Amino acid sequence: MELTVRIEGATKTLFEGPILSDGHDVQASSDSVARPCDGTNGGAHPAPGPTPTAAAVDAMGLLGEDFDGRWYPGFDDYLVERWGPDAQEPEASAYWGLLVNGILTPVGGCQWQDAPGDEVLWAYDAFTGRSFLRLTAATATAAVEVGQPFEVFAQSYSGGEGEEPQVEPAAGVTVAPVATEPGSGFQIVQTGSPAAVTTAADGTASVSFDSPGWQRLKAQEDGSYVRSNRLDVCVDPIGGGSCGPLPEDARLRVPDRYLTSPGQVGPPSDAGSDPSATVTPPQPGLRLGHLAIDRRTGTAKLTAIVSGPGTLRLGGPGVRPFVTVAGGAGAVSLRVRPARRGIRSLRRTGRFGASLRVAFDAGGETVVAWSRVVLRLGGARAR
Repeated sequence: MELTVRIEGATKTLFEGPILSDGHDVQASSDSVARPCDGTNGGAHPAPGPTPTAAAVDAMGLLGEDFDGRWYPGFDDYLVERWGPDAQEPEASAYWGLLVNGILTPVGGCQWQDAPGDEVLWAYDAFTGRSFLRLTAATATAAVEVGQPFEVFAQSYSGGEGEEPQVEPAAGVTVAPVATEPGSGFQIVQTGSPAAVTTAADGTASVSFDSPGWQRLKAQEDGSYVRSNRLDVCVDPIGGGSCGPLPEDARLRVPDRYLTSPGQVGPPSDAGSDPSATVTPPQPGLRLGHLAIDRRTGTAKLTAIVSGPGTLRLGGPGVRPFVTVAGGAGAVSLRVRPARRGIRSLRRTGRFGASLRVAFDAGGETVVAWSRVVLRLGGARAR
C-alpha cells in the first residue's frame, strides 16, 4: 500500500516521501527478537495491514538506518525511542510522537492500521507543547517562473491524542530552501539562506527563485514548532520550459523487501502470503489524492499519484483543460481553473461545481479517475 512517510528528527528531516509498505515483523536494535507489527497487535484489527511503525522502518531502511524502542507486552507494541541518529532525551522530555493525517494517534504504531494515502508523521519532541507546521502553496499551483513571486501559506495545528487538530495561520515562522545532506539523505532547512523569508500575520510569505528547476521549501521555527512538510516547486525558465522529472526522493519508493523479482512487487513472506507469488503492479496506475483550494481566487490544485512516466490530462464541464507530463512514479500537481462558463457562475452565484476527469496515458494504455470539486469565492470545498 502507498503511504506518505515523514520523520522529523531533532535538527533534520530524516525521511519524507511516498513509499510502498505493508505490515510486517520489525525488530528494534536492542531487542533480541522480531515483533509483529501489522495492526493485529493487541487485537486492534482482525486482519493484518500497513502500520506507521512498519512503514517508518521501511523508510529508514532505504537510508541504511534503523530504530530502537522498548517492547511492552501489555500493549503488544513498541514505544519508539530512536529513529536513525536521533534518540529520545527523557531529561528534556523530548520523546517521539506519532501523527496520522495530522492527528496524534491514541495507540502505538503497530496497533494503528493505515489506509491508502495516509500521511504518517513521526516527530521528535512531540509532547512539550510545540505545534506542528504545514506548508502549502497559497495559489492553485506549485509552479512559477524564475524571478516571479511565489506565495506560500504556513499553518500550525495542535490537539490531543485522537482529537481533530486546531488549525490556524502560523505567523513569524521561517520559510527557507531545503538542502539534502550528502551520504545520509537527510534534509536540512537552510534558515540562514538569503532566500529565507518570514511569514506574515496571516501565515503567508512570498518567495522568489533565481534559477530554474525543482526548488524545495520547508517552514521551521526552532523551539515553538515541529518543522513542516516539504513543498517541491517547479520553477520554469523565463518564457516557459520544463522542470523535468520529480526529484527521485519525491517519487514512490519501493523497499527491497517488496521486490520479489525485477519489475515485480509482492507482499512480504512474513505477512502470511506465499513468498513465491508475485504481483505485477498495474501499468499505468493512477490515484487522485489531495485537493488544495485557493480561497481567494476560487481555483484549486489536485494531486495525482502515478505509477510511472506518462501524460496526465485533466478536464471537465466548465474547467480549462490542463495537460502535464509525469517524469516518473510519484505525485503530480494538476491545475483546476474554471473556464469562461465556470467564471460566469462564480461571478453570478459565488459558487461553481464540476466533475473532474483525469486521464493518465502511459505505455499505450489509458486509465481514468474522477473527482468532484465545489469552488466558491471566499471559500471552497471538495469531495
